[in-house]
Amino acid sequence: MASLNLLIFVCLSYVAVLFLVAFGAERAAKRGQAAWLRSPMVYTLSLSIYCTAWTFYGAVGYAARSGLEYVTIYLGPTLVMVGWWWGLRKLVRVGRSQRVTSIADLISSRYGKSNLLAICVTVLAVVGITPYIALQLKAISDSVTLMAHHYDVFDSAQQTFHVDISLIVALFLSVFAILFGTRHADATEHQDGLILAVALESLVKIAVFLMVGGAVVLFMFDGPGPIIDAIRHDERVVSAISNGSSPATWIVMTLLSASAILALPRQFHVTVVENRSESELRRAIWLFPLYLVVINLLVLPLAVAGMLHLGPEVSPDSYVLALPLSAGQDFLAFLTFTGGLSAATAMVIVASVALAIMISNDLVIPLMLWRFGGRLRRDSGDWTRVILNIRRVSIFIMLIAAFAYYRAAADSTQLAAIGLSSFAAVAQFAPALVIGL
Repeated sequence: MASLNLLIFVCLSYVAVLFLVAFGAERAAKRGQAAWLRSPMVYTLSLSIYCTAWTFYGAVGYAARSGLEYVTIYLGPTLVMVGWWWGLRKLVRVGRSQRVTSIADLISSRYGKSNLLAICVTVLAVVGITPYIALQLKAISDSVTLMAHHYDVFDSAQQTFHVDISLIVALFLSVFAILFGTRHADATEHQDGLILAVALESLVKIAVFLMVGGAVVLFMFDGPGPIIDAIRHDERVVSAISNGSSPATWIVMTLLSASAILALPRQFHVTVVENRSESELRRAIWLFPLYLVVINLLVLPLAVAGMLHLGPEVSPDSYVLALPLSAGQDFLAFLTFTGGLSAATAMVIVASVALAIMISNDLVIPLMLWRFGGRLRRDSGDWTRVILNIRRVSIFIMLIAAFAYYRAAADSTQLAAIGLSSFAAVAQFAPALVIGL
């Protein structure tokens, strides 16, 4: 039970630190003492929200099943940032001049300010991103379950605990997202605290991932030699790496990930809505691809280490956490859990906030004006409380919907498969977005 108490303490402490960072940044911004919050480095790190629990846990599992095919998930964004920087610059310019609040807002503004089009984009975005949020719930729930059973915290069956923890995680993250993301009714107002918290989480997850990967390679295998030898000669490893080599698959996956970096609501929010100047973008077009390269350096070594050191009963998506647990490295295991928690919570918070803005601005309020327009105009006043309450309810409903999806479909599904379904959904926005520019 001591391990359970420590696990709860780690979670609550990490959340408390993030909230204090966000709260302090908001207060500094109000006093006009937050010029450092406008640093291009903070902006670049906020873009790294692209790396979620799918990257932290799922990339290693993907590599263990399909070899180097996982690279395509990061190749697409790199090509967009480096090779299409002028398009990103125009996207930011249009977003700033039109005062857009979401991707639905931008696409609608480029096609005659069609309310119907904004509603369609919003509905598709909510349907498409719900599985992605479920992915984060699955990753956190699986990691907590793995640690709890490793330390024999519970004597009951795994499935009973699994149901409880996934619901607890959903409720916990909904409260967290509401506290972080519904402080301003004006969606065009920069959320300095939220962005700084996301930037901090980006630093935590890359630092932890590199520490875990480095510890596994250097101490469990006494250097990269045995891993390199396994890549060359071990039948299981060679078979896994040779999978996913179809050129057509690489092209399709690269296109999907390139579309995602533009069209994912959370990416659009941090890239366009939270952008302050083009100097931030100029720095990000090379720093963000560098971040992707660095965080993926040890993905394949970790996948190989898991195949060599762990049995077939261990899910490849759990290799990152299972390796330090199997080596008896408790501190490293709790550190790994913190990194995975960081990767998941950042995505859930920003994605929930971005979708809640779309729901309130492009769906609920237009429908309210259409249905009760005359009375609302007569009673018009300060809508701040109404808008914030709509967003809070939207966040809560989305997290519960993600939990329901997780329990219905995602429980036995690979992390990469869930993520790709969301990529395919938001890829529908890319042609309209690019042509609109």
